[in-house]
Amino acid sequence: MIMGSLLLLISLLCVSIGTWRLIGIYKSGRADSKPFWWGVAGGGIALFFLLKMVTDTFPG
Repeated sequence: MIMGSLLLLISLLCVSIGTWRLIGIYKSGRADSKPFWWGVAGGGIALFFLLKMVTDTFPG
């Protein structure tokens, strides 16, 4: 239970921070570290879906 909640929190933080940083990069027109923040946001989304698959496969 604790591990699932922690992974969900990490996933949501990765998605929100990655998206926030990408919006800032695109608004300013800079090209630095764009792949890194895409990776952070994408990793958060992947972690969320992995957590969803695990909880659906092994309930309780």
